[in-house]
Amino acid sequence: MRILVLGATGNVGRAVVAAALAAGHEVRAVSRGGGDLPEGADGYVGDLDDASTLTRAVDGVESVFTLAGYGGLAETLTDAGRAGVRRVVLLSSSSAPSGKRDNAVAKYHLESEDSVRASGLEWTILQPNAFMSNALRWRPQILAGEVIREPFGDVALSVVDPADIAGVALLALTSADHHGRYYRLSGPEALTAAERAEILGAALGRALTVEVPSDEEAREGVPPAYADAFHEFYRGGLIDETTVHPTVEQLLGRPPAAFADWAAANSHRFAE
Repeated sequence: MRILVLGATGNVGRAVVAAALAAGHEVRAVSRGGGDLPEGADGYVGDLDDASTLTRAVDGVESVFTLAGYGGLAETLTDAGRAGVRRVVLLSSSSAPSGKRDNAVAKYHLESEDSVRASGLEWTILQPNAFMSNALRWRPQILAGEVIREPFGDVALSVVDPADIAGVALLALTSADHHGRYYRLSGPEALTAAERAEILGAALGRALTVEVPSDEEAREGVPPAYADAFHEFYRGGLIDETTVHPTVEQLLGRPPAAFADWAAANSHRFAE
């Protein structure tokens, strides 16, 4: 099967490309730069906000993996349908089940879900918790010392490995059995930032600690609408990323990766 992956250099997109190639599929991988892709991928330069740059990308593919929040999505899916694409898988988020369109983050995910459902294609929507790979945001702090400052770090999250999201995405991309399904995805355990830092520190051979800024400090440098959105998530209870969902194991036939697994496999990415 030939699969189109939009956002192919992101944490999840890259994992989808790798999983599809490993399974023997042909992959056209779209990114703004067109490079830094797994070997074997057919790189393509395009902008998800500008559907005109993706018109030719949809030619000859059967399934499309795409991201939420891009202005060109509806037009790109229309072009995909005209080109004979059968199926689309959307990477949405845990905020979408809230249905709250006055929350800036939930809003753009919900609008993208609308576009996918209206596309006329077979569709599957993935609604994962926060990614394990979000820990890479800590890299500058880890290179500078032992203390990590993490807004809302006192909230326990069952973070999920992008590779597990990719595994579920590949199932949906290659089978009609998942048409019309919403999949909530999580890792196997709920961990605070301090607990994740302890696990990561063990993989790095360092003793890392976490400081949780005040909610007021967490707003600094963040656009107000998005600051409000995250405060509503983690202090207002709009989303639940603590509950462990069985979806990954049910679909892939194995437990989801633990954060310790991710940390061990990615410890090299925290080196200078």
